[in-house]
Amino acid sequence: MHAPAVRRLAPAAALAGAVLAASGGLASVAAAHPRTVHLRGTAYEFNSVHTLLAGATIRVAELPGRRATVGSDGTYDLVVPDHARVTPYIEAAGHHTIHLQTFTTAGEDLANVNFQTPSDGIYQALAALLHVRLDSAGNPAECAIVSTFNTKNVRDLDYAGFIAYGAHGVAGATASATPALPKPIYFNELVIPDPAQARSSKDGGVIWTEVPAGVYTIRAQHPTTRFASFVASCRPGRIVNANPPWGLHELAPANPARISAAWSVRRRRTALRALSARNLAPKSVVRVRCAGWRCPFGTLTLRPSGDTVDLRAALGDGDVRLRPWQTLEVAVSSHAYDGTVTRWRIRAGRAPTAKRLCVPLGNTKPRRRC
Repeated sequence: MHAPAVRRLAPAAALAGAVLAASGGLASVAAAHPRTVHLRGTAYEFNSVHTLLAGATIRVAELPGRRATVGSDGTYDLVVPDHARVTPYIEAAGHHTIHLQTFTTAGEDLANVNFQTPSDGIYQALAALLHVRLDSAGNPAECAIVSTFNTKNVRDLDYAGFIAYGAHGVAGATASATPALPKPIYFNELVIPDPAQARSSKDGGVIWTEVPAGVYTIRAQHPTTRFASFVASCRPGRIVNANPPWGLHELAPANPARISAAWSVRRRRTALRALSARNLAPKSVVRVRCAGWRCPFGTLTLRPSGDTVDLRAALGDGDVRLRPWQTLEVAVSSHAYDGTVTRWRIRAGRAPTAKRLCVPLGNTKPRRRC
């Protein structure tokens, strides 16, 4: 068995690593309530995923002064207040304006907040196919809500991986709204809204037309899997497209990884004797880090080839002594699973006790439950 590859960070990089959560996001040492967070994603054409909407403007319905411009690679970076309700929308020449779901920011940046934007021609064709009443400006007389039942397998992919994956819908699901709405229309396998379709196809699309103004919670039902819900803020003339990998995304299972440690405590000295990870899912990434003043190491990143790794051996042959109020953290991220974070806070004269947290797939902030 080959020794796992280990990346040792220089002091400056170690400090940066202390700011990043083991899942790739914010760490516990970061400000508990940052004033702003970032929404990042890609804007592309509904009917052509390789057509990127460079130059489009991203705005926020609740914050008229906030905006970002889509770059040449189709990506944008929008700064919004933390602990706020935000409904992003896009304005792009030759394309119909689309609003996303309403997010409530909560201390973490949001990635892959993508815009799936129909060209004006495709929008007009869909409106005619669905017999949507339009106002004098060509917008829906009421509101429309669209989403996709999308697989957990695309939740943690970047845009290149997302479009390379292919069809990402989950078949066999139904959707409902609170307050109640009539039954929606599901898209068939040919990506056409089909009133005869009783539940989702492998395309995964679902749409409500003629939705009265209001704030709706959209939920999914499926016999064997669970989906996230989302909030749609409807106004006359608005199309809300809660598109992948957000919207009705499939919830991931708990990470199977198991982290264990053994300690030696003598008065104020706490030594790490053993540290291991087992039951790792394929292609897991394991990050070990120490946070606090005068930590003996910064961040180690490992990509084990098997389902078990000796983390204590990866830290080297010397003693690993931790000081009071330092924190040891082991985080595991695995494709299509929630992340897991195990932390030990060092206290003088006490054996550290593990605190276990999870990170929902596609998010960055550790929490007590997913």
